[in-house]
Amino acid sequence: MTLQLYFAPGASSLAPLVALEELDIPYVGHRLDLAAGDQRKPEYLKVNPRGRVPTLVVDGQPVTEVLAILTYLAHRYPHSELLPLADPLNLAKAYEVMSWFASTVHVAFAQIARPERYADDEATKAALATPGEARFARTLTDIEHLARGPGPWLLGDAFSVVDAYALVIWRWAERRSIDTALYPAWSAKAARAFARPSVVRALRKEAAPVTA
Repeated sequence: MTLQLYFAPGASSLAPLVALEELDIPYVGHRLDLAAGDQRKPEYLKVNPRGRVPTLVVDGQPVTEVLAILTYLAHRYPHSELLPLADPLNLAKAYEVMSWFASTVHVAFAQIARPERYADDEATKAALATPGEARFARTLTDIEHLARGPGPWLLGDAFSVVDAYALVIWRWAERRSIDTALYPAWSAKAARAFARPSVVRALRKEAAPVTA
């Protein structure tokens, strides 16, 4: 099986990048520069016509969207316990949280960082920023409540792709210069995740040229 991941520094693609490093399996990484417009180049649009990252290509078949990629990897490699597949209720909780990350948290952040997705004229784009900042801040408080649950990780005793996905949001908060000390429970769990070898390797790959 050949796996290829298209990712970009600072994007939500960090989550599947961490998952692949957690699995410790061979894959080819393709690092895109979003600021340079790599995602809009014809060669990438052939892979993902939406021009977004991440994209995981499995034996020539593209899988897009963070939740779909993480689900595929967890089911394809069940021994990894990337998701609590043996616990239906905790698995439902994992999908609940990740769906909320994608549908609410990501949308709130994009309203600030990618206003062109919602408007064309500059005045409307600027008007989106203030409510977007407030919505994004509220989501961080919700994550803090989640992090106050028992265990060292967001779902309890085991590291999962929910923790990897949450790191994406943590970095977005840092990008907005939000005081993360306001979220002590999440701070502790995020620090534990950032120290994990798979996360360290993923961050190195983000910062370096493409590696396999």
